[in-house]
Amino acid sequence: YQRRVRAPEGKSLASGSLDKSVKIWDLGGRARSRCKNTLTGHKDFVLSVAYSPDGKWLVSGSKDRSLQFWDPRSGVAHMMLHGHTNSVISVALSGNSKNGSGKYATAVSYTH
Repeated sequence: YQRRVRAPEGKSLASGSLDKSVKIWDLGGRARSRCKNTLTGHKDFVLSVAYSPDGKWLVSGSKDRSLQFWDPRSGVAHMMLHGHTNSVISVALSGNSKNGSGKYATAVSYTH
C-alpha cells in the first residue's frame, strides 16, 4: 500500500508507505527513478501526502493521527500537528503564495 503525488515542478514524486516513511523520488526522465530522500518522523503508517501548489511544502497524514509539514528540498520536518482522534487518511493543500503571504488552506479527512 502506498500513496503518491507528483510535485508541481513535475520532476519529483512523493510517496507515503506502511513503513512509516515518506520518500521523495527524482523522476529525472530516465527509465529508472531514484530515491532522493527518506523522511521519517511518523509513528505509524503514512496514509496521505500532498504538495503545496508552489512545491515549497509537503504534508503527510498518518495512522498515528498526526500531520507532518516538511520542506521537500531539505527533508526537514518543520511542524507536526496532533489532535485527531483517529487516522488522518487524506490531506490537500490549496492556496497561493505568489503574493508573498505564504498562506495555504489545508483540508484534512480522517476516520471517526
